[in-house]
Amino acid sequence: TIPRHHTCSACALGDQGMVAPSLAATTRLLRPSLVARQRCSVRAFEVPSAALLADAAAETSAVISLDALGNDIFFFLLASVVVVPLSRVLNVTPVLGFLAVGCAAGPFGLGILSDSEANVQLGDLGIVFLLFIEGLQLSPDRLLKLGNFFKLGLAQFILTIAAITAANLYLGPQVLPAAERFILLDDELVRPILSTPVLAFCLAGAGALSSSAFVLPELKQRGWEERADGTAALAVLLLQDIAVAPLLVLLPLVAGSGPQSSAELGVLVAKATFGFGGVLVAGSVLLRQIFSVVAAARSSETFVAATLLVAIGMGVAADALGLSTTTGAFAAGVLLAGSQYRQQIEADIKPFEGILLGIFFMTAGANLDPALCVAEWPTLLSGILAFLGAKLGLLFGLGAFAFGLTRAEAIRVALLLAGGGEFAFVVFKLAEDLGLLPTRLGGLLTASVIISMSLTPLLGELAEFVGDQVERIDANQAADARADELFDVIDADGSGTIEREELRRYLLGGGGRASEGGEDGNASFAELFAQLDLNGDGVISRDELRRGYVDLVLGEQRSAALQDAAAGGAQREPHGAGGGELATAPDAVVVCGYGEMGQRACDVLADAEA
Repeated sequence: TIPRHHTCSACALGDQGMVAPSLAATTRLLRPSLVARQRCSVRAFEVPSAALLADAAAETSAVISLDALGNDIFFFLLASVVVVPLSRVLNVTPVLGFLAVGCAAGPFGLGILSDSEANVQLGDLGIVFLLFIEGLQLSPDRLLKLGNFFKLGLAQFILTIAAITAANLYLGPQVLPAAERFILLDDELVRPILSTPVLAFCLAGAGALSSSAFVLPELKQRGWEERADGTAALAVLLLQDIAVAPLLVLLPLVAGSGPQSSAELGVLVAKATFGFGGVLVAGSVLLRQIFSVVAAARSSETFVAATLLVAIGMGVAADALGLSTTTGAFAAGVLLAGSQYRQQIEADIKPFEGILLGIFFMTAGANLDPALCVAEWPTLLSGILAFLGAKLGLLFGLGAFAFGLTRAEAIRVALLLAGGGEFAFVVFKLAEDLGLLPTRLGGLLTASVIISMSLTPLLGELAEFVGDQVERIDANQAADARADELFDVIDADGSGTIEREELRRYLLGGGGRASEGGEDGNASFAELFAQLDLNGDGVISRDELRRGYVDLVLGEQRSAALQDAAAGGAQREPHGAGGGELATAPDAVVVCGYGEMGQRACDVLADAEA
C-alpha cells in the first residue's frame, strides 16, 4: 500500500487516512511509479493489495455504469421525441423507427448505446405494461370469447415447436445438401441446429412466438378487435405470453441445468399453479379495495404510484412463483378490467408503456449486426422464409380446419402472427447463458427475429388484401353452390336448361295468373327472365343462373337494396314495405321458402307491380 503519511499536498491521501478511491485514485494505485515521478517523492512503495484494487474497480465500474445508463436514458428520451412524430408523418409504426434508431446507435453502429443489460431490463417493463393494459381491456364477455380460441393458441404453440424441431433434426440433414447446390448456406451456423436436439428445441420454441407489440396495434388500427379473426389472434398471443414461462423453465431442464429430481420439479409446478392461483384469489379481493382507498385520497400522484405498483408487483409475484412477469401483469389487468377505475388506470399508465416499449425496441435494434446480416444473407433469408412459411401453414390449417374459422379469417390470423416475437430475445439470452447458443449464431437468430417482426405491418396489409380476396371467392363459390341447387329444383324435366314455363311454375307455384301480357304483373316476369337469359336464346343455362344469382343476391342490386334499407327506405319505398325492409309479394309464400334468391325474385316482381 502507499504510505499513509507523506508531504505531497497534491495527493488525494490525507493524514487522517485514505479516502474512498476515486477514478483518479485508482489510476495512481495502478501506476505508482508514474505518480512518484510526477507528484512527489515517496520513499517507499508497495504493491496495492487485492482488496484495495477490488474496491477501486467496483467503484469505478459503478460510476461508469451509472454514467452510461444516464447517457442511454437521455438518448432514449431524445429518440422518443423525434421518432414518434416522424413516424406519424411517414405513416409507419413507431416501432420500426425505434428499431432503426437502436441499430444505428448500437455497438454495431455509432456506439452511442453502451449499457445493454440495464437497457434490456428497463425495456422489459414496456412489455409488462403492454400486457397490463391489454388485460384492462378484457371484459368478462370478451374474455369468454377469447376462451373459445385458447385451444387454437395452445395447439399452435405445441405443434409449431414439434414441427420445427422434427424438421430440423430429421428433414434438415436430408434437405441441406440439395439446398446448398442453389443457396450459399453457412455450414458452421446451420449444422449445429440440425445435429443438436436441445438447440433445435430452443430455436423452435423461440420461433413459435409472435409479437404482441406489433400485432395488437395492427388489430386496433384495422378495427379487427371484436371480429372473429381479431379475437383469435389476441387469444393466440395471450396463450404464447403465458407459455413463455414454462418454456423458460423447460429449456434448462432439457439442457440438464434445471431441477434434477422429480421432487424439485413438483415443487416448481406447485408454486406456479397453486401459488399464483392464491395470488389471483387475493388480488381479486384486495385490488379494488386498494384503489378505492387510493382514490379517496384524491391524489393523482398516489393513484399513478398505485397503478405502477400493481402492474409491476403482480409481475414480480408471478416471476417469484416461476411464471413470467408479463403473465402477472396481464392477470392484474384482467382483475381490474371490471372496476370503475379502469379508464383512469389505463390513461395513467399509457405514457409509461409507450416510452418503455420504445426503449425495449431500441435495445433490440442495437443487437442487430448489419455486417453479419450482409455476410450471411443467404442463410438469414432462408431461415426467415422457412419460419414464416411453417407458422403460416400451421396457423392457417388449424384455424380453417380445426377451430371453426373461415378460410379468410384463418389467412388473416396466420399472416398477422407469422412474424417473430419479442420474447424470442429472452429465450436466446437464456440459451446463451446455458452455453447452448454460439455467439455468432445468436446474433443471426436475433437479426432474423427483428427482421420478421418488422415485416408485421406489411403482413397486416397482405392479410387484409388476401383475406378480402379469399372471402369474395368463398362467397362466390357458396353462391354458385346455392345456384346449382336452385337450378336442379327449377329444371323439373332435367333437360339441363330452364324454360320460361319452368321458371314461372317455380315462382308462382303453377298458378294460372302468369301469361305473356296483361296487367297482372307478367311484364315483370318477362323482365326477370330477360335478366337471367344472358345470351337471349330463350332458355336459362346453369352458368347463366349462377351469374344471375350472384348479381341478384350479391351484386349491385342487392347492395343498393341493403343500403336503402339501412337508410330507412328514404330513397326507395318498395311495394308492400312499411319501412326499410325488402319487399315480398303477398302471394309468394312458396318462393320465400327458397331463401335469398326467391325473395329477390319476389322483390323484382313486386317493384314492377308498384
